[in-house]
Amino acid sequence: MHSASSDLSGPAIFPHVRTRVVRPRMAPQTYDLPVSEEPDTRRPARRPPDVPALLRVLGEAGVEYVVTGSAAAMLHGVRLVPGDLDITPALDVDNLTRLAHVLESIEARQDPRAPFGHWERGEDGERHWIETAATPEDVAARASWSPDPADPTSFDHLLQSRHGALDVVPEVSGTYDELRVRATRIDDNGVSVWVESVEDLLATLTVPRRAKDRERVEQLRAIQRAGSS
Repeated sequence: MHSASSDLSGPAIFPHVRTRVVRPRMAPQTYDLPVSEEPDTRRPARRPPDVPALLRVLGEAGVEYVVTGSAAAMLHGVRLVPGDLDITPALDVDNLTRLAHVLESIEARQDPRAPFGHWERGEDGERHWIETAATPEDVAARASWSPDPADPTSFDHLLQSRHGALDVVPEVSGTYDELRVRATRIDDNGVSVWVESVEDLLATLTVPRRAKDRERVEQLRAIQRAGSS
């Protein structure tokens, strides 16, 4: 049986951070059955992540990061199968150098099927994905992509690897420093990781987005109520 850990290689533990324990999973196909989902036109079908394997290789390399998005919701106990593992890394050059080495070791490449585009902040203060038509230069740059630890934006891509889909998200949901102070420490298959807080997940999911988020919000609120009782 795995338990929450306080032996951290990163910054000092914040005393108010809560910990939770998640039952170990053996492989992606053993996850709970997913809730019904509508197609996401921005992210085509891809090989799902082997979450335990990805967390293990990141931990072994000493990469500092917070798990975000659907994988974070799953680690909190929401019944779903994530389409990728979203991580928000610390942005110092040393940490991004470690992350770059991991990406090379797992043969990470930009997903050739992913749409082209960029994030823009709208008048509502939210970031919105703006899809654009690909130029020959865009296609060539994607094929020859290599992250630069001196440029955090160069990591901001949906990647395919030999452990499945990985999405490095430097700051769309908040920076590492912003998310880390509220994050929850969770043990997953013997690997202790920082996971985006239920409160931060709810703040993201309750902004009107996709129909599939409604059930996730309901489950996260139930988990939040259980944690505060």
